[in-house]
Amino acid sequence: MLYIFSSPPFYTKYVKLPSEHDPTPSEIHNNPRFWSFFKDELGAIDGTHINCSPFAEERANSQN
Repeated sequence: MLYIFSSPPFYTKYVKLPSEHDPTPSEIHNNPRFWSFFKDELGAIDGTHINCSPFAEERANSQN
């Protein structure tokens, strides 16, 4: 499945990544539950987990 979803025929036709100029979706911007986490962010990756190992003093800034 991963190969199919990441292959050029599927990916180039169906996947559209947001640009830095796209506005924040209204579902996030108008919801205080989400907006408090995203208001100062430059971008986010939807549904993706990124493995990271921050230094102990930076762990508070890294949240799963």
